[in-house]
Amino acid sequence: MTVPAGTGGARPQLDGFASVRRWLDSPGLSSAPACERAGLLDLLVGLCEFTGKEPDALVAECLRTTTSGDTAISAKGRRRAEENIEGYVGSLGLAGHEALVAANRLRGFLIHNGIFMQGPASIS
Repeated sequence: MTVPAGTGGARPQLDGFASVRRWLDSPGLSSAPACERAGLLDLLVGLCEFTGKEPDALVAECLRTTTSGDTAISAKGRRRAEENIEGYVGSLGLAGHEALVAANRLRGFLIHNGIFMQGPASIS
């Protein structure tokens, strides 16, 4: 399933992506109100449109295979994901605390899929 670009506010179905199910089934979000979950999904759809990647691909891009065949976090992939998150949030015209919250919510998607992410401190 591809996340179509320019959906005009209509949210494509993301239920088919394992990474999205894992995120939404996490303890903090599984009991969240539907409007909060919808807002998170809207943010994720926007990031997918911004990057041209599906949710599972956003996670996979942050991983690499080691010489021994194990899976590890890719520093380059994680840096690229952080740049994409910051670029997308910047494109929304958000500033200050609102921008930080939106970026942290998107980082949460990657965190719940096993990718360590850390944004700037939210205390100013």
